Amino acid sequence: MVSHSSTDGPEIAWDGGAGPDPELWTPAEIRAVGIGGGPPPAAESALRRSWAGLLRVFEPPDTAVSEYVARVGAVAAWQAIRERRAPRAVLAPTAARTEQVTADDLETLIDVDLAAAASCGARIIGAGDPEWPEAALMAFTMAASRGVKNGAGPVALYVRGRPLSGLPERALAVVGSRANTHYGQRVAADIAMGAADAGLTVISGAAFGIDTFAHRGALAYPGELPTIAILACGIDRAYPVANTALIDRIAQVGAVISEYPPGFSPARHRFLVRNRLIAGLAAGTVVVEAGRRSGTLSTASASDALGRVLMAVPGPVTSALSVGCHMLLASGKAVLVTSSEDVLTALGEKTVPAPLRGNSVVVGPGTVPAGTAEPSDRHPTDGLDPEVAKVYDALPARGIRTVAQLSVESAIGPGQVMAALARLELHDLVRRQEGAWRRRRKSDT
Repeated sequence: MVSHSSTDGPEIAWDGGAGPDPELWTPAEIRAVGIGGGPPPAAESALRRSWAGLLRVFEPPDTAVSEYVARVGAVAAWQAIRERRAPRAVLAPTAARTEQVTADDLETLIDVDLAAAASCGARIIGAGDPEWPEAALMAFTMAASRGVKNGAGPVALYVRGRPLSGLPERALAVVGSRANTHYGQRVAADIAMGAADAGLTVISGAAFGIDTFAHRGALAYPGELPTIAILACGIDRAYPVANTALIDRIAQVGAVISEYPPGFSPARHRFLVRNRLIAGLAAGTVVVEAGRRSGTLSTASASDALGRVLMAVPGPVTSALSVGCHMLLASGKAVLVTSSEDVLTALGEKTVPAPLRGNSVVVGPGTVPAGTAEPSDRHPTDGLDPEVAKVYDALPARGIRTVAQLSVESAIGPGQVMAALARLELHDLVRRQEGAWRRRRKSDT
């Protein structure tokens, strides 16, 4: 008889048969009662459906949700959230996407998500899965235990490509601005090639600019897992679209990862959230080029706060695209590197998560002094509350959305959405139209 009990979930028992309710097994229990070294099919299906359901109902990162899932298990956590009997701190971030639909509707959405993932060759993994990168993600657990803001790790991941069990202990994040120079392109490719040749996995975000050249450099030396692309949208989407061929190639010889369900659109806050995952999965991060307020600096900030090795490449003093790198170097937080040899030296024998050095993981533009942003780095919601920015990002570039639709897309309650829209209207960023809302256009007077 295997049993489990928790003050946050029901008692679970199994006597070796089919079980009264396999949906309540935790990953540890499934491993304990596995048949032939693996979980019973019904339990495995329930576990993967639970992971899919969890990713569907909240916007990461959320410490309360992550800690609850770690404490009671994904299947028990999902059932409690679906039935609205989870702790209040867990229900709050999931309310917007669960209160407006029935439990049956949620199960249908899970069917759609898993089918969409399968159609593009993706799978979902979480704690207890053999390829879950538990060691690499330990830094997030440590951050959450210290009360680090926005330090929660993922509860599950969609993956296309090779198993993440092939992720070496030393992975390297190579990041930089979309706007870049030939100098930055060459340095990014050279560092990535040298790192991949040394057996490191190169992690980046598949964006234009430095990310693209980092992935290309790593692909020149295909090993077991040469490169990983982490997306800020659904696993079934290629963003940017112009990098579709590159992302498909990465999925063939490396891996593509997303924290978001299939079909989810890229949004500014999701890029910033994605950046903390890039930093968390890598033993170190190299910033190749970054302007004063580049979003890349959020990856640097997360890397430093998670105790990873932070590195930066110096550039011409006349280049606005190297100002962020120079600020990181001047602050003493980053190690100066100019080659893959410098990177390998900086990483040294650092192969496991280290204790936190910082006290905050900033999912935002970084903790460097503010200044004049480059045109490519400006955003209409700069300086506004993150919740307000999420609502703005949920509005399409064209078209309108109701408050209910915005609530589901942003995972923010209808009342807070209305308050955010009022703030955005005050800043002349949105317009009312036909009982709904849209972004302000240049043609608006």
